Parts: sequence; C-alpha cells; structure tokens
Amino acid sequence: MKAIGLATVMTIVLLLLATLTFRLFQSEQRVRQLAILYAICALLLACLWLATPDDLGVLPPALVVVPRWLDLLLTLFFFSAAFFGGVLQLYNLADRGFSLRILIDALEHPSGTVDLDRLIGEYGGGRGIRWMYDKRVADMLQGEFIARAADNLVLCRKGNSLADLFTRVRRFLRLELP
Repeated sequence: MKAIGLATVMTIVLLLLATLTFRLFQSEQRVRQLAILYAICALLLACLWLATPDDLGVLPPALVVVPRWLDLLLTLFFFSAAFFGGVLQLYNLADRGFSLRILIDALEHPSGTVDLDRLIGEYGGGRGIRWMYDKRVADMLQGEFIARAADNLVLCRKGNSLADLFTRVRRFLRLELP
C-alpha cells in the first residue's frame, strides 16, 4: 500500500511540475523536459520511500509489503506506469494530437464547424497544415531521423530503426491497413 500511496503523490507532483515547467520555460524539447522531470521525480520518490517507515505510520501490518525491496520496486513501477501510460500520453496528445487539434479548431470557430479549405489554411490556431508538416520535418531533422538529399528526405540509421520497430509493432497488433 505504501507503494501505491507514494507513487500517486509523486505522480501529482510530476503533473504540477510539468505544468509549471511548460508554462514558465517554453521549449521545443518538451518531451525531453518531461523525461528529465520524470527522472528527477523518480529519484526523489526513491529517496522519499527510503525516508518513510514501511507502514507510513498508519498502515496495518497486513498492508506492508515484504520483502522491503519489492515495495521499492513496486513504488517505482507504479510511478513509471503512471508516467508512461498516463502523464506522457496526456501531454503528447495535447501537444501533438493532429485529430485533436482539428476538433479544437472546429470548437473555436463561431459556427462550430470547419470546412476543408479553412482547415488547410488555418489549422493549429491559424498556422495551417503546411506549418504542422514543416514542424514535424524539422523535429525529425533535428533528431537525425531523416536528412535532406537535394529535394528529398532520406531516412537516417535512427529513423530506419525506429520505422522498422514501429512497423513490426503495428503488424503484431494488426494495425496495418489491408
């Protein structure tokens, strides 16, 4: 029970820190910022776990995990699951969700609708679809997943490996289109 409680508290702390960081320190490297915050919070969580009694001063013996090292592993596991399965996905969706942005654009329009021409020109708060693609290409160039070759974009080793991995995952999950 200590593992669940401490992991929950640290997840809330991480959400607050991420929100403050994104508001106060604007960066193109938001995923990196979030990963650094995760690592810091995981370290703080381990220190907090070591500094608190096994029963947190209130838990009955039946709710204390034995052996102690298993409780620490569970604490870090629950925190990591909350981060990778929840916090990171939430921020990623809010930051880069293409379909979500289309819905937001429709919501923000006075009529509650968006026609195709307006969507192409004004997607993303007026920046347009071209901006979205340019941003994605710039991110992949910076991350060295692709490189420019004349008028083409060419996969680099990192990009090839990542594309191959996700192609295999999509096939395994049967997400490939027929």
